Amino acid sequence: MSGRASGDRGRAEAARRRASGALPDLGGAAADEPADDWSGFADPAVVGVALVTAAYLAVFLGATDVVGGTARTAAAVSVAGAAGAVLARVVTERTAVRLTAALFAAALAGYYFAVPASRRALFSVESVAIDVVSLLTGLSILRLALADVWILAVAPAPTFLVVYLVGRGRHVEATAVAGGTLGFLVCTGDAGGLAALVGVVGAALAAGLSTLSTPDALRSHGDQLAAVLAAMILVSATVTVLPAATAQPWTGDRSQTLESSLGAGDEVEVVGPTRLSPEVRYEIESPVASNWHVAAYDTYTGDGWVRSGDRSTLDGSLDGPPGETTAANVTVTARVESTAVPAPWQAVDVRGAGASAVQVDERGTLRLGAALRPGESTTVESRVLDAEPAALRNASAAYDPAIEDRYTQLPESTPDRVGERTESIVEAADAENPYDRAAAIERYLIEEYDYSLAVEKPEGDVADAFLFEMDAGYCTYFATTMVAMLRSQGIPAQFATGYSEGDRVGDDRYVVRGQDAHAWVQVYFPDHGWVAFDPTPPSERAEARNERLAEARQSDEAGVDTAASEPSGGPTPDPGDDAPAGAEGEPSREANGSNGAGGDEAGDANGTGASLAEGGFPQERLIQEGTPAGVGGPGAGEGDEDGLPVPSREAVAYWLFVVTIGVAGARRLGLGGRARRAVRIRTPWGRGEPTEDAKRAFADLEHLLARRYRERRPGETPRAYLDDLPLRDGSVDERAGAVRETYERATYAGAVTRAEADEARRTVRRLALERTPVIGRLFTRE
Repeated sequence: MSGRASGDRGRAEAARRRASGALPDLGGAAADEPADDWSGFADPAVVGVALVTAAYLAVFLGATDVVGGTARTAAAVSVAGAAGAVLARVVTERTAVRLTAALFAAALAGYYFAVPASRRALFSVESVAIDVVSLLTGLSILRLALADVWILAVAPAPTFLVVYLVGRGRHVEATAVAGGTLGFLVCTGDAGGLAALVGVVGAALAAGLSTLSTPDALRSHGDQLAAVLAAMILVSATVTVLPAATAQPWTGDRSQTLESSLGAGDEVEVVGPTRLSPEVRYEIESPVASNWHVAAYDTYTGDGWVRSGDRSTLDGSLDGPPGETTAANVTVTARVESTAVPAPWQAVDVRGAGASAVQVDERGTLRLGAALRPGESTTVESRVLDAEPAALRNASAAYDPAIEDRYTQLPESTPDRVGERTESIVEAADAENPYDRAAAIERYLIEEYDYSLAVEKPEGDVADAFLFEMDAGYCTYFATTMVAMLRSQGIPAQFATGYSEGDRVGDDRYVVRGQDAHAWVQVYFPDHGWVAFDPTPPSERAEARNERLAEARQSDEAGVDTAASEPSGGPTPDPGDDAPAGAEGEPSREANGSNGAGGDEAGDANGTGASLAEGGFPQERLIQEGTPAGVGGPGAGEGDEDGLPVPSREAVAYWLFVVTIGVAGARRLGLGGRARRAVRIRTPWGRGEPTEDAKRAFADLEHLLARRYRERRPGETPRAYLDDLPLRDGSVDERAGAVRETYERATYAGAVTRAEADEARRTVRRLALERTPVIGRLFTRE
């Protein structure tokens, strides 16, 4: 009975404190005692906490679905949550916070020692700080080394603390912990709009239900709920007040160009309908006709690609592919600002403009340290693999474990039917080695699927949907599907992006346009390196490219030709140039090229300007109802450049979440009332009856002394209270005594003069100002 009675008293006290709006006693006696029961889990506010927690856990588990380790992460989180529930009745809050910190530190130490020694050698305070800043500004956790181990290390700690606080009845505090974790994932870009919105709803529910669970709460704290609701509406309204010309629908930009999506940096998202851009990006002089490689991606997320690992400064030339190669010196002249190095795979060195501090990633892709400006040229040295089909057929299938682990990765949720369909294809082709299997898959996709730019992005896994639910797509769909099919057979492959050959305008000279942006597949062969395969139908792709270029020329769109590519001033592009090379039915791999050079479907049909940024591709200005949203380049003056930029739905959702937590937390912790009182004590407020002013002056004095020393105990008289405090400053003791005497006359005699009441108010105000940071010295008595 004693435990039940104690629990009832605890719940009653908690309800009293919530109803009064008192500050949670995190540093008081309650924090030094374990919970009496698990009544906190029965509070309706648990629903809101559960929503926020489920939102961040869904993000973590979604990431492990990509990198592996979902089962063990779920198990670790479950154990941590169970431990938090049990320890809510065993340990104090201070101890729980220490346990959380210890758990987090130990887990991160385990992650550190799990990272290969070669990578640990690169760790430093500076590099860790840079990584933290990068995570907070959009670096996906999928790009971390051993991302699955990192998630396993990080996810349990906040879950333990959230469940512990719920068990203690600290629902708002639990929401703050869960919300902070979710906010971090929003900053990394891993938590999308849905997760953020679920967090907002959960935070609002936790604050609202926590308030409504107390008697008379709606009447006494209706302003809290109203403030939260008003804040949410205010932040939401920022989207609707933006100029219509710059507003971007939450359903996404249906006119996004593929060139911009392929060049978005360290991630590529498979998008829906796209358009072509006929603007010239580069003029390339090369002895080798090839796809111009720009980037490669290793981690398949189910709806896109992530490039994991870090970049480093190139120190000398790269070795190039391990097999026999041909040296090719390629001159790249930029027609838009660019840090990309579009060249035949594999570029091993750069000389000339932009060559200072060239960066190289873990896949051997180069990027200029300084952007080429329009008209500037640089020279790229490539080592192009010479690999005959017979040699590739005889290549070993004994892959390096690091290569096999990274480049056969598939999300754990990838349907089995992808592998089953692939197996049936290679069996029908009687393909017994990785090369023949890759060629069979490539041929199957070219023959069985059509080429189209007007496709809707499917739900779920892109490769699975393309194989079983779609009958057409463009290069991103074909390349993504082929990589997933190869990986299902244990064949290392990666998703490559760049530009196809473009228009040949002379001996070894090519004009490359935005519409040539392309994605293809690279398959790894031991002792040879990466070999390109292109599963996109070449003739249909070339047809779309030629039609768009003819339309642009007929409309006199700017920037679509150079002096050499003008129809009257240079060779007319021959659609036959885009046909597959090599023997019939067997694409040639000699130049490590593709089965076509017709280019792919990317770019901005409106002909707006573009600059090539970090990812290497032009950052196309997004078009909304025909209005450019950006600056620079041809057509820049057509839109309203003074309009405010629209926030993304993720940003809006996140700030909804922040405002909700901030308003509810401030009210819950009494910050608003404390701030109002702090201002009132330090400023001359309006006068009332002298007796009431005298009583209020002592109440304010008592508030100041409680913050510095302790609160007045129940039943303790004002005189006994002041006598017991260690008032070290005699002047403070004297002035506090004067205020007390005025209070006693007002309380017991019922009469004080106006002058006495005003003097008590001035004394308290001066005492408060003396203890105010910075300005306090101005009021210190000599």
